[in-house]
Amino acid sequence: MKHWGKPYQPREKLSHSGPNSLNDAELLSIIIRTGSQGENSLELSKKLLTHFGSITSILNSTLDDFKNFKGIGISKWTQLRATHELVRRSQLEQLHMQDVFSSIDMVKSFLINTIGHKDHEVFMCLYLDIHNRLLHSEEIFRGSINQTAIYIREVAKACLLRNCSNLIVAHNHPSGHLTPSKEDLAVTKTLAKSLALIEVHLLDHCIVSKNGAISMLELAILPNQASEH
Repeated sequence: MKHWGKPYQPREKLSHSGPNSLNDAELLSIIIRTGSQGENSLELSKKLLTHFGSITSILNSTLDDFKNFKGIGISKWTQLRATHELVRRSQLEQLHMQDVFSSIDMVKSFLINTIGHKDHEVFMCLYLDIHNRLLHSEEIFRGSINQTAIYIREVAKACLLRNCSNLIVAHNHPSGHLTPSKEDLAVTKTLAKSLALIEVHLLDHCIVSKNGAISMLELAILPNQASEH
């Protein structure tokens, strides 16, 4: 891109007009810095976006996923992974400092970046204080949920250990489908009732995939704890 006029180079464009002035391919080209023989970094970035479909998919990809792209080796891949981790940690910092319900989209974005691209199902807990600020987050279950009683007990035990007042749970659907299953709804209802007995409020259950996330609270399908007593 050296033969371009400077105002048209992504780095110069960002410097003069800010990051919002750049499209996805231009921002990506700044991260990967160089292209391969016969194409510059912007052309390579456009090719990556076309193949993977989104920036999120690119940032979550394994090194093996880039095997068909000349010019993307371990150096560029580690740059992409580092960028992804910085974004995730920035979101985590914000969740620690503010009421998570000031931005449900932030919660969903954090969950997508944390568990959305996993190829196996995991169950995650976000433990919150009385002001709905994040105390701690962790994956506490991996694989299919087939023993609900043990699953409920483990969540309750973890809540007591973290001394949390409120809880958001989430799990991913590796298939990409975001529609809650009957089992998802049943487990959520049982979990809400059980946690209420130890004075922990289940505030939301999110379902996540690499394509996005849904919130049972936003969909108005989260069990109403008050009506269960």
